[in-house]
Amino acid sequence: MKPANIFLILLLAFTFTVTSCSRKDQSKKAADKTEQAKDKKKGKDTKPPVPVEVVKLKRGTIQQTYRTITSLEAENEVSVVARTSGILESIKVEEGDRVVKGQPLAQLDVEQLTLEAEQLQATSRKLGKELKRQQLLFKKRLGSSDALDKARYEFQAQQAQYKLANLKLKYATIRAPITGLISERLVKAGNLISNNDVLFKIVDPLSLKAVLYLPEKELSSISKGQQVFLKVDAFPEKVMHARVERIRPMIDADTGTFKVVASIDNDEGLLQKGMFGRVEIVFNTHKNALLLEQQSIITQDNRSHVFVVRDHKAIQTPIKTGFLHDGVYEVTQGLKDSDLVVSTGQQILKHDVKVEIVGDNAFPKNKSNPENNPETAIAKNN
Repeated sequence: MKPANIFLILLLAFTFTVTSCSRKDQSKKAADKTEQAKDKKKGKDTKPPVPVEVVKLKRGTIQQTYRTITSLEAENEVSVVARTSGILESIKVEEGDRVVKGQPLAQLDVEQLTLEAEQLQATSRKLGKELKRQQLLFKKRLGSSDALDKARYEFQAQQAQYKLANLKLKYATIRAPITGLISERLVKAGNLISNNDVLFKIVDPLSLKAVLYLPEKELSSISKGQQVFLKVDAFPEKVMHARVERIRPMIDADTGTFKVVASIDNDEGLLQKGMFGRVEIVFNTHKNALLLEQQSIITQDNRSHVFVVRDHKAIQTPIKTGFLHDGVYEVTQGLKDSDLVVSTGQQILKHDVKVEIVGDNAFPKNKSNPENNPETAIAKNN
């Protein structure tokens, strides 16, 4: 056979082989496309499931509250004034000292007052004897009624002067009018004290009140006896208890607020007049409420929804909420206790998307339906 014929035969064989391989590849690609189309038509999702974390709802107590700031004022606060004049001889207490009603606080010089009282006492005794003499003369018809009346008047006037001198002597000892703490001392020993001078200020720490100013819209929510929680910077870890005592129903036209006064339990004496604090007023309380963390809820156009995991799919579920307190919502409609709610990853989810539970609440691989095993998904906020 000639070389040219051999070459022609080999060329034809090679061409036939290449053509056959190309047709096989095209047939395989076409088959793959057909299979994918069938899978898609049957509803098979080729995308991997979205990893999410879930929480289980819990039952508990939730409160409707209002938070604001307050200043502490003492309802029982007095200024101790001098009721007589003289040199301040000594001071017996200092600022911060606790005193009881009637306790001596300071002493005025009483030497002059004592002499004046003794002088008036002597004169009073003299006039008393004169009154008795005139009474005796009048009985014997030896004296006139005018003389008797004059003696009686002079004796009574002198007695009044003597009592006034004794009262001044008593007032020379400055005493506490109430029980409390010395909040301010305004004088020094040796000062010349005049009548009505302010010497001390006393505050009763047990009479402290929290004064609040609330916006007009809260007037219908507040009532006497409602519980109030108070915290101050001086004791940041301690929560004090108070109760709404008085409500002023008039609205301030300039600020749009109304005044509320709460009585404080200050038996430990930790709180002082002038402190500023943060208060939380409890308007209402719901017990055995269905609770869910705020981060799990998506709100759009004033409508809220969550994603509940059922059969490994995220089901968009509309809900209605009630009270919100410290990042926890009360769910009033749309969910039940056994629902597993997506808490992480919900922002990228769509309805009916496949999901895979991961994290601390992930289910074992052999558990096909999370709803059948709710005890394995413990809520993070439990």
